[in-house]
Amino acid sequence: MVKIANNKQLKIAKKSKVDKLQKPLNLETINSLDFSSISVKNFQQQDNSQTMVGDTPRGSIAHQNPVTQPPLFQTTDDAPVMTSHPYLSGAQACLGKTLWDDIEGVPCFRRFFGQGFIEHNIIKENPETNRLELIAGNAAWEIIQKFNPEVAYMFLVFASCATDLEQPWSGNFTIKGTDLIKTFGWGNRTDLSLGKKLKKLGMIAQQVAHLSITINQLDLKRMKYSAEIQAMWQLKLQYTGQLSLVLEHNHPSKIDHEFDDPTELFITVGANDWVRPFQDLENYRSLYEYGLLAKSTLQINPYKNPIAARLAVLLTIMSRIKIDGEYKVGTLLKRIGFLCEEQLQELQSKSGYVKRIKLIEQWDNALLTLQDLGWQISFDVMTYPESIQPVWVLLEDKVKEKKKEEAQRPRGWLNVWLEAKIIIKPTEKIQEKLEAINAPALPISQTKPDFKQKNKTILTKSKDSESKDSEIKNSHINNKEESISVISIENQQKLIPGWALEEALKLRGWTKSYLAEKLNLQKSLPGKWINGSRKIQPLHLKQLWEWLAPELNQIMGN
Repeated sequence: MVKIANNKQLKIAKKSKVDKLQKPLNLETINSLDFSSISVKNFQQQDNSQTMVGDTPRGSIAHQNPVTQPPLFQTTDDAPVMTSHPYLSGAQACLGKTLWDDIEGVPCFRRFFGQGFIEHNIIKENPETNRLELIAGNAAWEIIQKFNPEVAYMFLVFASCATDLEQPWSGNFTIKGTDLIKTFGWGNRTDLSLGKKLKKLGMIAQQVAHLSITINQLDLKRMKYSAEIQAMWQLKLQYTGQLSLVLEHNHPSKIDHEFDDPTELFITVGANDWVRPFQDLENYRSLYEYGLLAKSTLQINPYKNPIAARLAVLLTIMSRIKIDGEYKVGTLLKRIGFLCEEQLQELQSKSGYVKRIKLIEQWDNALLTLQDLGWQISFDVMTYPESIQPVWVLLEDKVKEKKKEEAQRPRGWLNVWLEAKIIIKPTEKIQEKLEAINAPALPISQTKPDFKQKNKTILTKSKDSESKDSEIKNSHINNKEESISVISIENQQKLIPGWALEEALKLRGWTKSYLAEKLNLQKSLPGKWINGSRKIQPLHLKQLWEWLAPELNQIMGN
């Protein structure tokens, strides 16, 4: 190893096309090397090649790593994320090319709200002027072509980190690339080295930074409008790593240097001024209209399950806005870019049979992925008939019939399916957190809060009654009985580990097949609960506690 004035470590290497050095590299050879072509200034120029997208040019940067934001999901499996119109439209715009329109040669994504609309375009920094410029035509479409769920994942991470600041959405924050690798679940990927993973993250971050935002406020009475276009995010990328010395065989006294793959990436991000109209400086919660981003959402493989990845991004934000969770299948497919007008015409054509089957199979697999991650999914029986519901929803005795009929779905099933209604809600844990948020903008479901309040009241009565004297003994007994009944109800919401369920069945003398029969489920499902590959749904959890409470309390109590 050789050190030079700027204190960066250099290792001796040769170019790939150059033969091995005929002589060993000794002290005399090192002393004879010409370092005149390398200087601290060269390194500073290389460092300064990393620019701030959407920000003014910087001078020389300090050789010191920035202070970074703590990684998301350190203590919980979810994190707050904004869900108001700019964030919804921004996340949707990142999902893919099919959601964008061409208006007079300029690609744009528009979403209407109230008395105005939000528009996103593509911007890029001009290297000569160091200013952001609107990109049109093929140059813009080439950038949009690279948009995919991973870009939307990065957008959600930016939004979540900005929400998590001490004063939300004020100032910049810095994320470490190695932390993002864990967040995205890339730690076990063997197809990419660390350096390539960091470079890929950098490219994804730059895709997000290409997004501009224009908030158009319309005054229909005076027939006026106001609009301001700007970069949605300010971005700076800083890679760190080692340099390699390169010796040329023909000129052994001169050396050059090459960059090794980076070992770390620092992504510094900040929201531009567009966020201010959505802020209440006295009460940041009013900005929030926020939902919760589940860690598992960012780890859905968008290449193996593209519909699930896109649905998870959209529903992460929509779950806060649309509390009832009811959507039409066709509406969701349109919003994630899987059902534009051209695609619909292809599906409805006589030659679109294979595409129709492929789309509904992808949809069914996507719903199964979401359910396995804890999303609550149900089907409107009036509009979503069993003949087009996923096989995994049906009971075992109906599965065989469904498989026989799959090749002969009812005539016109495509249109029925696209109009069918489905209810998709986030995990129970996230739903409870959303209901607990004390924000005026959040409609609160009445069912669970009323139940929890009832629990709290009864349990409080029971505690208070224990401190009373014997003159109100009867009242104390009544309250205690109420408390016990509430505890049994609370038990019905308590999760049952797989091992506990297995032991409880043994104590009761039931087989897994018998339990499946009692619950009218597939025979394999209790086994999946026990090995942890499937989650016990709330209805089944309640029934298990009703039937196996003594055994479960004995096992889990011990």
